[in-house]
Amino acid sequence: MVEFALLSGLLFLLVMGIFDFGRAIAIYINIAEAAHEGARQMVLRSNYASSPPDTLIVNATLAKIGGGGMILTEDPCLPTCTTPGSASTPTAANTGYIWLTPGTLQPDGSRRRLTGNHSVTVKITFLYSPMTAIISNAAGPGLVLSASSTMRTEY
Repeated sequence: MVEFALLSGLLFLLVMGIFDFGRAIAIYINIAEAAHEGARQMVLRSNYASSPPDTLIVNATLAKIGGGGMILTEDPCLPTCTTPGSASTPTAANTGYIWLTPGTLQPDGSRRRLTGNHSVTVKITFLYSPMTAIISNAAGPGLVLSASSTMRTEY
């Protein structure tokens, strides 16, 4: 019993660490599949570029995730951010942003139809917070998980 008492804390930390690592992998797989589904929906949208707020693409990504305590919203920087690298990082735990390839603005403010083969990208950035208190304290505010999918239209 003494040996178990000495090692039980380490054993439980190891088990909870494995549990948190498994949750992180499951969340990453979910956001990667959701990004893929969002890019697929953008390709299927009659070759039009996305313009915020794009509820069709956001709803397609959310439907792929199917809940599970994950909160995703459209990236607030979309009207001004033009590259996936400029996407916002979420600040609240277990929330995320969906960044979409922005449409091309015309001088009159309208969006034009993109012709030819072009790429569309959907990037999801998610702030994962572990459930185990010791691991959560070591990770700080959380771990940023990011997945993106780029597809080429062929119209």
